[in-house]
Amino acid sequence: MENVNLQAIMESKTKFEKVWESIDRNHRILYFQIDEDDAGIPAHFHPYGEDSAIILQGELTYDISFEHQVKAIENEIVFGWTNYVHGYHNNSHSPLHILLFATPEQNPSVYEQNEFMIHKDKSVRKTKLTQHFEKNSSSRMIFSVGVIEKYKPNIFVYNWTTKKLREIKPSEHYPLLNQGCLYIYFQ
Repeated sequence: MENVNLQAIMESKTKFEKVWESIDRNHRILYFQIDEDDAGIPAHFHPYGEDSAIILQGELTYDISFEHQVKAIENEIVFGWTNYVHGYHNNSHSPLHILLFATPEQNPSVYEQNEFMIHKDKSVRKTKLTQHFEKNSSSRMIFSVGVIEKYKPNIFVYNWTTKKLREIKPSEHYPLLNQGCLYIYFQ
């Protein structure tokens, strides 16, 4: 994967694009545009996987339970860890653009509230992307503004000021992150 100019994708009016998928198909990066009249993605949870999203532009109405929602705006990230209810909606008049990080491939979505086992949710569900954001992680993904210590496959850097995403290659020397950059590790 070369540099992906997400701003260009947003301007193209593309509604969905698979930006990247791992060779084993266990990890994916997906782009979505959700308009006001689109249904969005209803509240659900994943018993075996997760998805988290960066808001590229617009205002996300994000389900954090089957009854409650929070708003997230440009340069915020929302976390839908394993067995955490989440959903994606646009209740504004402007298009919503999100970059979604999902794992694994065989990751069923459960939409039935009566099948939900975890009811106490104390984890961070959204945060603003700034240089002061340190790290948020699960057993499957890590989001960090910290520097990579050594190469691992499936590492990306996202620049939230230029709206560009690129995969880190094993042959690269790991630069110190510039202002406005986030590492995303698939584990």
